[in-house]
Amino acid sequence: MGFYYGPAEPPKPEKEPGGCLEALIITRAVFAVLAIPLAAILGVFAALAILIALFSIAWYWGVLWLAVLAAGIAAYARWERGRFRSGPPV
Repeated sequence: MGFYYGPAEPPKPEKEPGGCLEALIITRAVFAVLAIPLAAILGVFAALAILIALFSIAWYWGVLWLAVLAAGIAAYARWERGRFRSGPPV
């Protein structure tokens, strides 16, 4: 004959978290993953709209905008190259 130390009834099942809080957490996680690609896409469309608007005003404004975009891309590439060097430091 054995002894059982504890309540005579089994423990009540715990409630699983759910409802609005879980939906908000999942929504925030999805938007965190999609935020950077969505911002990049919107940035490209905005730059294209500005380019079309500037070329419709005068050709040299459009060419100037292209030069600004090229300089920005080159500056970003140079900055990234300095951050992620492959191989031993020189």
